[in-house]
Amino acid sequence: LDEAHSNFNLTSERFTTWYSHLTGNPRTRLDEIFDNEKLPSQMLILKSHIENTKKLIKELSFYLDEKSPLIFPNLANILGSQLSVRIVALAGNLSKLARMPASTIQLLGAEKALFRHMADGSPPPKHGVLYQHPTVKRSPGKGKGRASRKLAAKVAIASKIDFFGEKNE
Repeated sequence: LDEAHSNFNLTSERFTTWYSHLTGNPRTRLDEIFDNEKLPSQMLILKSHIENTKKLIKELSFYLDEKSPLIFPNLANILGSQLSVRIVALAGNLSKLARMPASTIQLLGAEKALFRHMADGSPPPKHGVLYQHPTVKRSPGKGKGRASRKLAAKVAIASKIDFFGEKNE
């Protein structure tokens, strides 16, 4: 899903740039270009690629929203389906996530910043992918680290319950 989003962003950005170069029009929004019936023939293949990528994103999101609460219900309840899938993927699998301490979970997705901190002494990261959770995002400046730490502790407990709970005994 993340790769599909990256692909969509890159191709739509290029599409709008190429459209403005080919037509001489100033850059416009992607939706406005798609509404235009008279696109240059060179751009029709790229338009269909963008539409297919958009459809793929929608289908993958629906699939993850449907299946993740069945596999890890407690984790999906705390983080939401998209973020819970992302954090399990960063950990490797649910088994590995269930065995991680909260401090490690807090930094999942911030490995680059962590290694930069260790190499040149820059400030340590306070949160990784957990930053995408609304609780952390809405926290005021210095409270983001605290909110991320609390959320990571809850994620650690939820992942342990999901993995070691009744169905896996």
